[in-house]
Amino acid sequence: MFKLKSILFYFLLLFAASCSSNKLIGSWEFIDIYDGEIRQADSLKAKTNNSRYGTGILTFYQDKTFSSMGNSGTYQIKNNLLKMKYSDAENTVSMKISNVSKYDLLLFSMSGSPKTWFYKKVKERKNKK
Repeated sequence: MFKLKSILFYFLLLFAASCSSNKLIGSWEFIDIYDGEIRQADSLKAKTNNSRYGTGILTFYQDKTFSSMGNSGTYQIKNNLLKMKYSDAENTVSMKISNVSKYDLLLFSMSGSPKTWFYKKVKERKNKK
């Protein structure tokens, strides 16, 4: 009985981790950067990109690669920590996934001055025939 509970626990843990990874797949439009950690996007939903930092699209692919503004690399997710390794960089960028839904993504940069990066999901275009 104990062994069955252990197996079930690990299965559910793996399933939960893969779900957040699957939610990340797709293209995200950069909206803005905010001081501190923001965990809920509710107050940001009406925001559009008028950031002094510019614009950009961050795309995560199922094969654990990503692209952003002409750069690309690989990524890993473990315990809600996103580790991104750009192809042309030595260091890995680590960000906490504060919130990910089908519409919004909040990434928290813990290095330097703590900041939350806010992204909105890019709507997929449907082919019209």
